Amino acid sequence: FIMAKQVEQLEKEKKELQERLKNQEKKIDYFERAKRLEEIPLIKTAYEEQRVHDMELWEQQEEERITTLQLEREKALEHKNRLSRMLEDRDLFEARLKASRRTIYEDKLKQFQERLAEERRNRLEERKKQRKEERRITYYKEKEEEEQRLREEQLLK
Repeated sequence: FIMAKQVEQLEKEKKELQERLKNQEKKIDYFERAKRLEEIPLIKTAYEEQRVHDMELWEQQEEERITTLQLEREKALEHKNRLSRMLEDRDLFEARLKASRRTIYEDKLKQFQERLAEERRNRLEERKKQRKEERRITYYKEKEEEEQRLREEQLLK
C-alpha cells in the first residue's frame, strides 16, 4: 500500500511538474509573441527612417557628383580653349619634324640604294669573271682532251 502511495505521489509530482513546464512554456510563447507584436511597428518605423535617411544621402551624393562633373567639364573647356591657341604652333612643329625626318629617311634610302647598286655591280662583275674563268678552264680541258685523243689515235695508227 505504501509503495502504491509513493508511486501515486511520484506520478502526481511528475504531472504537476509537466503542467508547470507547460504553463511556463505558454507564458514564454505569449511573452515572445507580445514582444514581437510590439517590435513590428518599431522595426517598420526604423526601416522607414533608414530608407528616408538613405534617400537623402543618395540625393546629396548625386548632387555632389553632378557638381563635380560640371566643374570638370568647365575645366576641360578652359583647357581646350587654352590649348586651341597652340594648335597652329603644334601643326607647324609637326610639319617641320616630319619634313626633317623625311629628309633623313630619304638620305638613308638613297645611301642604301647606292650601296645596293654597288653591291649588285660587284657581284655581277664577280660572276662574270667567274664564268669567264670557268669557260677558259673548260676550253683548255676540252682542247687538252682533244689533243690527247688525237695522240692516242696517231699511236694506234
